[in-house]
Amino acid sequence: PYFTSVLARTFAWIVLLGRGGIVNEILLQLGLISQPITMLYNRFGVIIGMTHIIMPLMILPMATVMSGIDQKLLRAARANGASPLAAFLTVFLPLSLPGVIAGVLLVFIYCLG
Repeated sequence: PYFTSVLARTFAWIVLLGRGGIVNEILLQLGLISQPITMLYNRFGVIIGMTHIIMPLMILPMATVMSGIDQKLLRAARANGASPLAAFLTVFLPLSLPGVIAGVLLVFIYCLG
């Protein structure tokens, strides 16, 4: 999905979330709503669209860094008596922070322009 054009992805969301779109039609057919609801050109539509467009910029650096973390470190923390949460907070999270920071910077820079 990252290599798909932003224009094509945006058009797909318009088709899905429009007043006569697929989501509204399904909700009408199921009887969950009596008339189409507005899901585009408001805060909801912006959040959905921006999340879909920008999510790869956050996930790619995080996944790269997290996949490089040695699992032996987590096993060692568990063997030394750390709970799963403590092992995550003291071992995994600090080692994954460079990926999180890189993702946040990429998203921030993209959102500025």
